[in-house]
Amino acid sequence: MPTLIYNPGGPEEQAFSIGDIAITIGRAEDQAICIPHRSLSRSQARIEPSEGRFFIVDLQSKNGTFVNGARVQRKEIRSGDTITLGDLDLLFTTDGAPSSEPSLRPQAIRPLTHTVISKLMQEGERGGPGSGPRAEARLQILIEVAKLLPVSDDINTLLHKILDLIFQILDVDRGAILLVNETTGKLERRAVKTSLPLPDDEPIFSQNIVDYALRKSVAALFADAVLDPRLDAARSVVAQSIRASMCVPLKPKDDVIGVLYVDNRRATHVFTDADLEFLVAFASQAAVAVKNASLYRRLERETVERMQLVLDAKLASLSGVVAGIAHEIRNPLNFMNNFADIAAGLAEDLSEELRAQGERLDPGALAQIEENLGHLRDSMARITEHGRRADAIIKGMLQHARRPAGERAPADLNAVVDESVRHARAGAQGGEADAHIVTAYDPAIGPVEMAALDMGRVFLNVVDNALYAMRQKKRERGASYTPELSVRTADRADQVEVRIRDNGMGIPKTIAVRMFEPFFTTKPPGEGTGLGLSLSREIVVQGHQGTMRVESEEGEYTEFVITLPKESRGAPLSQA
Repeated sequence: MPTLIYNPGGPEEQAFSIGDIAITIGRAEDQAICIPHRSLSRSQARIEPSEGRFFIVDLQSKNGTFVNGARVQRKEIRSGDTITLGDLDLLFTTDGAPSSEPSLRPQAIRPLTHTVISKLMQEGERGGPGSGPRAEARLQILIEVAKLLPVSDDINTLLHKILDLIFQILDVDRGAILLVNETTGKLERRAVKTSLPLPDDEPIFSQNIVDYALRKSVAALFADAVLDPRLDAARSVVAQSIRASMCVPLKPKDDVIGVLYVDNRRATHVFTDADLEFLVAFASQAAVAVKNASLYRRLERETVERMQLVLDAKLASLSGVVAGIAHEIRNPLNFMNNFADIAAGLAEDLSEELRAQGERLDPGALAQIEENLGHLRDSMARITEHGRRADAIIKGMLQHARRPAGERAPADLNAVVDESVRHARAGAQGGEADAHIVTAYDPAIGPVEMAALDMGRVFLNVVDNALYAMRQKKRERGASYTPELSVRTADRADQVEVRIRDNGMGIPKTIAVRMFEPFFTTKPPGEGTGLGLSLSREIVVQGHQGTMRVESEEGEYTEFVITLPKESRGAPLSQA
């Protein structure tokens, strides 16, 4: 069975089986293979099975993906290859030991299982409250908890992980984490967990208990919340039937960034002072992890913003140069076009005059003059045609260098894709409208932050190219060929994927490597400037921090695969 092996032969060796569908590798928990290591991106790489072969694809990772020491974007891997992701090496083999986890279930290096926690708790309970074994067990738990709270920029996942650990360690019915909004200074509920399902409109915590812990910046234990004088028979406590509760501020240093709240609604005096001390220690580690995640996210956002500023400065400079060049070229070009039109008109007038004087001229000389005038008219027409094409190229250059502001906003990706397909089909000429179009839009995709008009241009351009390729194939094969276009969208955790596939001419490998180069085109003169795919890739990769790649087999099919992050990784950026 195809397998990825981490630390082969070592004490921490782990094997991950690879099935017959694509899997992703990264440090985020939603990855099929989760390795919580700082050198990895949240989504580092993807392994794609294809007819018994396997390919590894780099997902725009920060440290790159390497196969046998060579950096790759997409490469077939074979048994015995070493794949380097960040600082980690993994061995790919087709006869390795299978993993005990299903291939689609998130897996992690050195995971802390429920069994380990339960065992530690049982050992502590046997020692009795405050005894050596119990204290030692709790210390071990805190150590294991620290391993489970690595630096991550996914705060929501981290908060839910913290609550899951609390429910494994303490006898808790409900738990909530509230964080202080840096802008408003108010507490906001960020994660909740309950032992039993509750109605959506039912409160999950006591506002009075939370306010008490936050106002005094102290950890508080309420053995019997209803009778505790500090709460003065608070309405929220009585209404929610809270019997016992604890609330601890989240303080990575001196400032309180939030609170951790837990309660039990079945019995009083469930929690002890030892439980509170343990929760304080636990919350201290959790607060550091949350703060680190917040700082990591801010650093990532600022890095994207700095990259954008540098890119905008370069493009502004390029735009000025291109505008100057375009101005200098357009002046003589306009004269050429104008004089070509005038010359064509004079040639036509001269031809009419010769026909009027035909009786007075030698027939042979007249025929020769008419032939020369015909060549002159053809030359003027070619000059005009190429002059207009040059003007179109100049306009494309200006469009390529200019980046008009296109603010990102949540949009319906499926609607944007469908509208682009309909526009492309409505504007099709030469039989493309007869193509059979198959669409499969994933309804699970929520709002995606993007510049909808810019992304609409991308999808429209790709579909236009697909229709053009199918038209060419239709001309070659006639009625025996049925054009078919497939457009699919899919939810990929924190990303979305769009696949546009046609059964047209396909792309030779020698051409595929140059497809995204500016001004490279395979279309006849006058039918394309070679800027469509270059602009599209810039919009996707630089404007949205996504990916755009092409898969093709000559004579069979071409498929464009576009991925976009659901949320912006930085402040709204100007788009291409």
